[in-house]
Amino acid sequence: MKRCPLLILLACLSCALWPFPAHSGPAEIERVLRLEQEQAEQREQEIRRLSKEQNKLSQRLRSIDERIRVNSARVADQQAALDKIRADEARTREQYFGLEREKKRTEGELMGLMATLWPVHMQNIEQRFRGVGTWDAADRRFTWLAGIYKATRDKLAQAREQARKVAENLEAQRELEQEAGRRLAVVNKTKDDLLRDKLLFRSRLSEVRTKRTDLETELRDILEAIQELNYQLSTQKTKRFAGHKRNLPWPVAGKVVGDFDLEADPPMRGLGMSVAEAGEPVKCVFWGKVVHNDTLRGFGQVIIVYHGYDYYSLYAFLSESFVQSGQEVEKDETIGRAGYYPRAQGPGLYFELRFRQKPINPIFWLSALRKAQGQ
Repeated sequence: MKRCPLLILLACLSCALWPFPAHSGPAEIERVLRLEQEQAEQREQEIRRLSKEQNKLSQRLRSIDERIRVNSARVADQQAALDKIRADEARTREQYFGLEREKKRTEGELMGLMATLWPVHMQNIEQRFRGVGTWDAADRRFTWLAGIYKATRDKLAQAREQARKVAENLEAQRELEQEAGRRLAVVNKTKDDLLRDKLLFRSRLSEVRTKRTDLETELRDILEAIQELNYQLSTQKTKRFAGHKRNLPWPVAGKVVGDFDLEADPPMRGLGMSVAEAGEPVKCVFWGKVVHNDTLRGFGQVIIVYHGYDYYSLYAFLSESFVQSGQEVEKDETIGRAGYYPRAQGPGLYFELRFRQKPINPIFWLSALRKAQGQ
């Protein structure tokens, strides 16, 4: 005997849906929930630790910034002193060049005097004042020679003084250069130390902030998972299919034209219903997930919804579908429209309920009040 395509489809869906989350009972959800809560607590503790570390680093950075601000004046003073030393060095260098020029001029004048004095001196030594007839002439020559000697001594003393000043000037330049180097080293070291500390703490602060942000993201994801698990846990009691027997809404407003009868030939595994007109809205009888939304040979357009704990509902001979496979649907949500149903010889719906692939009589699950109204 050939197996019904619908039975084959449900068997395949049962295998495919084994890992579906709805199989997880309250005990399993509570276990996972505890694990998630432990992870959330760990993340919160780590975030608190990182927050403290971040605050400490921020305080250290503020302290460094304050030190930089305080030292900025000292750095400015050092820079000003350095600039003054450089200016003094420039002036000293100008003075050195001036002294060099003065020294060379004095040396030139001294050479001129020496050129004048030396022949006279040699002549005096040779002649011993021969040719000087009177005392006045001798006095004039003596006075003249004395003046030349004095001028020569003065220029020689001036040259020595200028040489001393040049030597002092050179020493002053050397000391100024050394002092400028020391000041510059102090300025640079102060700047380097502050900037290095600031860079170090900024780098660490950036690492802490990044790690804290990552942990906060993880914590947010964990809290969302906890919220979802709490939702699943809270709805397990209210959304368990088995707890709504004789209280399910009817999928469509219509009249039963085919009763559940497994002994019939062929067997009737669900309810057949006729509706007043084509396009009547078909509603899902319980919360669940769409696991099939396609045509099926002998049943037209078919939607199958899985409600967890091995319960399924099936809606066949639809003219239109409003859902997609994998979509979660709510109770009383419109999932399609009724189409042509052969048993009704017009618009209608074929509806099944199944538990572990076995058909169960929908009459024992649907609301009696709605049935009476439908009839």
